[in-house]
Parts: sequence; structure tokens; C-alpha cells
Amino acid sequence: MSDGIYSALSGAIAQQRSLDVVANNVANANTVGFQADRVAFREALAGTGGAAGGPAAAAPGGGPPPNALRYVAVSEVARDTSAGSLRQTGNALDVALQGSGYFAIETPAGERYTRAGSFIADAQGIIRTRDGDAVVADRPDEADPSAEPPRIRVPQGTREISIGADGTVSADGNAIGRFRIVAFADERALTKQGQTLYATQGGAAPTRAEGVEVVQGAVEMANVNAVAGMNELITVSRSFEAFQKVIQAFRQLDERTARELGSRT
Repeated sequence: MSDGIYSALSGAIAQQRSLDVVANNVANANTVGFQADRVAFREALAGTGGAAGGPAAAAPGGGPPPNALRYVAVSEVARDTSAGSLRQTGNALDVALQGSGYFAIETPAGERYTRAGSFIADAQGIIRTRDGDAVVADRPDEADPSAEPPRIRVPQGTREISIGADGTVSADGNAIGRFRIVAFADERALTKQGQTLYATQGGAAPTRAEGVEVVQGAVEMANVNAVAGMNELITVSRSFEAFQKVIQAFRQLDERTARELGSRT
């Protein structure tokens, strides 16, 4: 089998991964709080000479080996943490964050974090996400950190809900709690769970966000440009198809070579 088919195959696999990521970005272009993923590629060299499985001899001057095969692979899928645009809704429990921060959310799997601030109040008045998870309130500084996360409860009969720039929620002028808004020294310590929730990894601990402003009556839309996303989707699709054609050409060359060798025996 021609060695070149492996290089083409690596390119097709990398483009397939990129295609999945871009398609998911485009599909969530209208998802509140969604942050796009970006694919980064790397080049790898593999020798075709010398001992089996070993690298080929280096070229003079320290360059790539003259008989090395070049492969491409996905080095990482990184989250784009840039802010999305704000969409005004006028809903009292819709809130957006301006600045680097996340709302803390209480889920069955533990505390999670989100930029999606489209909230509702349930029958008991507890402020929740649209998926039913309770929004966590700030604890008093002297509170027991092992206690159950506090919730924000809107009293029955409340006529007006106002939310301050610091995240303080008031019902008819009386403060009833403040959203717990956190930040991370390294946002790469967050991993996606679903489309808009994030979990910590590697023991990263959140801290209280500073300089973050809460905007009431608005939500942060996905940081995805639908038109640019569609153009990228077309470009990646064409690249994937081109690699497929190269693979098919190598297969046809191998088949022809095998037939010619077979006819000589």
C-alpha cells in the first residue's frame, strides 16, 4: 500500500473532527450562553526508512528527514471564551454577564457553571435554569462551606423583581439574595457538560468574580456568527471531500499496481 494514503487518511480524520466541531457551533448559533469550540491542528513526522518503526535519518542541516511522511492531527479543541452579543428580552429573570464570570448552578451532579442567564421561578419561587437546576446564591462570608448551597426564593405575590449590577435580586424593593458569580484563574480548567454548563477539572477552585456587571432583561447569545460558521462548514466539508478523493486515487493506484505485478507472474 502506498505510504501517501496514510498522510491523506490522517488529514481526512482531522477534517472529520473539525467538521463535527464546526457543525455543532453552527447548530448552537441561537443557543443562549453557548461558547464555540475551535480546532487546532499539529503536524507530525514519521520516518519511512531505517529500523522498523523507527524514525528516518535526519536531513542535512537538521530539517525533516527526506523520506519522512507528514501527518496532520487535531492537537486540541479549545473553547472560545469571547463574549457573545446581548439580546434584550425585557424578562425580569433574564440576566447577562458583562465581564469574565459564570453563574453557579446546583445540579444533581454537583455545582456547575454557566453564562446562560435565562432563568425562571418555580412554583415555590426558587430561581432556576430552564432545565430545572437551582441558581446558587452567595453565601455569607462566615457561612459553613459544607452546608447546602443557598437558593434565591421569590416570595409569593411579588409584583416587581429587580436585579442590580452586582447580581443582588430584590422583590418589591427588598433584597432576597445575590447570584453567586465566579471566575477562574485559568478557564481551561473548565470542561463542557452539554452545551452551556461547565465543570471544573484538576482541582481548580472558583473565586468570586470581580468587575463583572449583571444586566437585567437581557441574555448573552452564542459567540457564533451563523454566516461565518456556514462558510467555515462549507470550507471544511470541501477539504474533507478532497482528502477522500486523494485516498481513492491511492487505492486505485494500489489496485493497478497489484494487477500489473500479478500479470507478470
